[in-house]
Amino acid sequence: MLRIVAPQTLFAHPTSVFICGTSRSLLNWVAYALAAASDSQFVWTDVRLEGEVVAPDDPLSRDLIPSDRFRLVSPAELTPDDATANVAVSAVIRDDDIPEDVQRTVEFLRLPAKTQELLANTGGRDSPPVVVLSNGHRLVAIYHDLTVVQPTVRAIVGSGVVLIMTFADAPPGGRAAFDVILHIEGGDPTAWRLAKLRVEKAPTESVFNAGTEALLADIGPVASVLRHEFP
Repeated sequence: MLRIVAPQTLFAHPTSVFICGTSRSLLNWVAYALAAASDSQFVWTDVRLEGEVVAPDDPLSRDLIPSDRFRLVSPAELTPDDATANVAVSAVIRDDDIPEDVQRTVEFLRLPAKTQELLANTGGRDSPPVVVLSNGHRLVAIYHDLTVVQPTVRAIVGSGVVLIMTFADAPPGGRAAFDVILHIEGGDPTAWRLAKLRVEKAPTESVFNAGTEALLADIGPVASVLRHEFP
């Protein structure tokens, strides 16, 4: 299931990880465990509707993430900034043939302002910083298909980070934009020992093996966290 030599090798290079399933809390625990195993200073952004209450068995309700590394946003705040990107293109390009380096810049400028700000404050470490985005299913109306998701994921990873997203709903086609796709089969976090992780997609150099599955109890970085929280 996992080819791990040491925690810091979990994500040795910038990449993107999509974690989907039916239990928001369990998805968040898996994301938390993977992030913590790779970057002790990881930052977390939660997409939340107004008035939404976090379940008591969710890591976000247990003050595990310091306030300076946690951000709470509404779906609207993560809308792509097409206007700024289009102005940038029109200022330097006079035809439809956009050079690759300019395209990367445009894709970054199209990122929401809050995302650009977050990425600008990461870096300066020996291993790539980890950024987590939970409740990604709240963004389906905005990032509705692969044509929107792909350049967004590419811009975030291109800034040098590891992006981990949780998606508590039926997995959309846009997940194909991610390097690693993980399915979590389980519900109540207290029954985590019975839950499974299935790898739909992973590159050959990843610590994950595409086409495999395993109990969370057999995945070291995840089991150690859940065992501590739900003995």
